[in-house]
Amino acid sequence: MVGIVIGLGAFGHGYSVTKLHRAIDQFPMDPGMYKTLFLVWYFVSGAMVVFGAAIVWSAIRLRAGDAGGLFVARLIGALYLTFGVCAALYKRGDNFWLLFVVLGVLLLLSCFVLGKEGEKPGDFEVRK
Repeated sequence: MVGIVIGLGAFGHGYSVTKLHRAIDQFPMDPGMYKTLFLVWYFVSGAMVVFGAAIVWSAIRLRAGDAGGLFVARLIGALYLTFGVCAALYKRGDNFWLLFVVLGVLLLLSCFVLGKEGEKPGDFEVRK
């Protein structure tokens, strides 16, 4: 579910670029910086789709008996958790960033519960 939320979040992120336009179009800005800002915005949307797909792929591999893909999910979970904590501290009072903390924690907990690192196909069992 976390992978699906992250992947679908990319579309909301991409769509919300209109808010960025409203916020910055009124100010004079170096054209190169202006274009770079939007390139990075859309890159992040693409990265969210890739992160979501990688997490879903890890879940599919897990169901097939291969826990090796959990390493990727753990990396994404750690990134979301770390970034969420830092962003929440930096933007005190803006609870939106706690969503990153929640997604990171849920992903890391599910990885911990569902698999052990280093297991290979054939000797893997889903913990119950």
